[in-house]
Amino acid sequence: MKTTTLFTPLLLASIMPRKKEYVLFDAQCDGLALRVQPSGTKSWICWHRTGGKTRRVTLGRFDTLYLESAREAFHQFQLKGERPAAPTLACAITFGDLCTLFLTAKQGVYAESTLSALGYYLDTQLLPIFGCQVLSRLKTPEIADWFYRYSRTRPGGANQALGHFTTIVNWGSEAGHLPQDFRNPAAPIRFNKRRSRGRMLNSDQLRRLAAVLNSASQNRRDAADAIWLILLTGCRSGEILRLRWDEVKRGKLKLSRTKTGPRDVALNSTAIEHLEKLRKTRRSDYVFPSSKSHKPYRTSIDNAWRSLKELAELPPDIRLHDLRHTYASHAIMSGETLSMTGKLLGHKRPNSTERYAHLDQKYLERAANKVARKVAKLMEV
Repeated sequence: MKTTTLFTPLLLASIMPRKKEYVLFDAQCDGLALRVQPSGTKSWICWHRTGGKTRRVTLGRFDTLYLESAREAFHQFQLKGERPAAPTLACAITFGDLCTLFLTAKQGVYAESTLSALGYYLDTQLLPIFGCQVLSRLKTPEIADWFYRYSRTRPGGANQALGHFTTIVNWGSEAGHLPQDFRNPAAPIRFNKRRSRGRMLNSDQLRRLAAVLNSASQNRRDAADAIWLILLTGCRSGEILRLRWDEVKRGKLKLSRTKTGPRDVALNSTAIEHLEKLRKTRRSDYVFPSSKSHKPYRTSIDNAWRSLKELAELPPDIRLHDLRHTYASHAIMSGETLSMTGKLLGHKRPNSTERYAHLDQKYLERAANKVARKVAKLMEV
């Protein structure tokens, strides 16, 4: 049975080998197909009839001949009966083909939620506009025109999409799919100014949340423990939920998968005690195993978080990610520099940390009184 498929970067990146060889036909190029072998080898093929016989022709390997180039090679073969002499040069790669390679490389590295968010911006913005364009021919004014048009309706979304474009292009240079000296055409474009969405929990809110977490019911116990560790480490929720016991080292977490790559997270004594308590009831290679998800670890505690924050009488708009804001803000209020706080959070850029520097009103009042007393003393005659 002929299986016709609409090839997209996300779909091409997700194609996996099976026990038997299979073929997927390109819905946009009649006659072109992708052959997938049990070994994992993938190649572009077509069929040619000559002398009363039909033979299969291999146009090139999937990892060296990108989608648009494979279509060009197919048409060339149909017209001249000649296969491409050599793989497409890296500098002639289209943005869509680079996306396919990027998504293939990030499968199993990025969390599903991250891939889903990336897929949204690729499908709705980046691929329709730039997918078929050769990157070496793409100019800054073209990208700027798209960015500013998108910014009129969704400035935050435009920032996200532009960030994904830059990430993919930079990865292309690092991975050797683009020349090392390739200049990102989006580099001169400035992001829209963003208002910080983050909030921090004040002292009273933290005390109420702690009481609720300590008395959590059995069916919410795992979620409560995960929330404790997010508060005590400043890690992202995904980093804690997929934490493995072999990543829990003496005095630190040695995380193999984070948003910014592998990193170490220093543990304070309270976090160490909490992890030791959990280790006593260890029942899996993961700190928070799952019996319901297709993953071996829990992928979400959103439902439990909504219930727990309601019991703690927290504002409805407080997000789970705001626990990370809280950790960062209290680090700054305790005297840590933005640079050190950024290292604690695993940030690569200082401006990422500045957005987390929310300050408790009571702390501000104490600081203001302290400064006022000092000034008043200096003014005494």
